[in-house]
Amino acid sequence: MARQKVNLQYITNKLSRRATFKRRCRGLMKKTSEIAALCGARACVVVYDAGAGAAAPPEAWPSAAEAARLFRKYRGMPEGSSLKKATGQLQHLAARFARVRGQVKRSEVENGERDAAALLHERMAGRRRSLAGATGKELAAVKDLVERRLREAKERLRQLGAGEDAVVHPAVAVAPAAAPFGGELGAVFYGASGGSDGAGPSGSGSAAAMEAFNQGCDLGFSWSEE
Repeated sequence: MARQKVNLQYITNKLSRRATFKRRCRGLMKKTSEIAALCGARACVVVYDAGAGAAAPPEAWPSAAEAARLFRKYRGMPEGSSLKKATGQLQHLAARFARVRGQVKRSEVENGERDAAALLHERMAGRRRSLAGATGKELAAVKDLVERRLREAKERLRQLGAGEDAVVHPAVAVAPAAAPFGGELGAVFYGASGGSDGAGPSGSGSAAAMEAFNQGCDLGFSWSEE
């Protein structure tokens, strides 16, 4: 049976808090004794019980005298050696803030890609008549998504030996009436394939982009962001 995850917060019940302190203190000292025995490390543990009062002696391992000796040795080390890896509160918070900011930025990029994929699928499925109501940011995200998927399809076809012509020069042109979408979306696909008129499915490059999209689907490419 898997161990239940412990909620790390202050234990309000006094009896439970005391029992947890004793149990965790013994476990900490046991781990310290193990690393000292296995690795020959010189280590000590000093734990003050907040509920025992200021005058109560701390829990020490292996002994209070040995712990005091190791602390004196540590304090006597040159400042550059003892504080080489020490981090102040300001540096710690700055590093943590940088990590969180990076996570937020990555989440924003992923959410933008998901929104672009959802917008693209709504238009392809016919649930959205056009992209006229989309913002410039949404259209740019859709364009980036289509261009990236086209590059992935071309690279996959190249790996399979199909060649570049399988993407940009399809053997069968797609008729405008048979196109599943047009208008702004056709212009997005056409722009991704390198065209210039942006005329949608009726343009010369739009059929190539749509054929590339169909080939990408046949090869198993997922056009949605998981």
